[in-house]
Amino acid sequence: MEPFFPPPPRPYSPYAPLRRSTRPAASRRQPAWAADEAAGPQTPAERTAEIARIGRQLTRIVAEVPWGRVQNDAWDGLCPFIFRLRALDSVRARATQVALERNLDRTEFVQYALRRWYCFWGARQAELLFLCHAGVEPGPPKDHEVDFTIDGVPFDLKTSELPRAFAGRADAFFADQAKTAVWFYTHQSRERRFHLANRLFLVLDDPTFPEETWRLRADIAALRTSIDGFLTQRRYVEVAIPDPDGQPCRALSAVIPVRPGPGPRQLRLDFSDPNR
Repeated sequence: MEPFFPPPPRPYSPYAPLRRSTRPAASRRQPAWAADEAAGPQTPAERTAEIARIGRQLTRIVAEVPWGRVQNDAWDGLCPFIFRLRALDSVRARATQVALERNLDRTEFVQYALRRWYCFWGARQAELLFLCHAGVEPGPPKDHEVDFTIDGVPFDLKTSELPRAFAGRADAFFADQAKTAVWFYTHQSRERRFHLANRLFLVLDDPTFPEETWRLRADIAALRTSIDGFLTQRRYVEVAIPDPDGQPCRALSAVIPVRPGPGPRQLRLDFSDPNR
């Protein structure tokens, strides 16, 4: 019988240099479930393999890709391909094509699409780490308010960086979970992404190198440590947030800090395409 908790794969550190794969092309074919956008890995082995695959792709972005502009519905609507394309090179090529077709600034739009792709697949990786635990089940396909359920309770998972306004004051920011959760509900998910469903907030914080915090989205070891710790001792807070009409809505939430693990860090290496 296949063990429920397979051994963790060797982590792909976001600080490590790029390793070129030497596997034959046939072994890198997409799994059968990947052809269905609504599907996902079902078995522990499939989830472990997908976590490792995402990690390898995310670590290819080894130099910061700036937003260039605030996330907005207009540009979001031009890059839905980030949700189905599984490789960085494919995203870059498709974003370049769209920029040329729409007469957009090529550099800005490619960076925008790459950053959204990086954030989406980083969040997907975190979601799969939750699903490796007993009592955690996938949510309904394409339900934007439910990523998974924990013991039958639905949750949306949000991965965020520690707000710059709280740099240097992270301990105080995390001390009052309810207050912190309300802050995120109030300041995130504007426009069509707004909702007041139950949420878990993974909050990335690199106190030593705050400018490197974004890398934690691809740090499997750091994510696994925080997620495993939370699910071992689950603590939620109930919060009241006003809806668009000002009426209070109650939701169940938790704030889960994610910090780099101990150990030396390697130098940043830039493998980005200089011509993009």
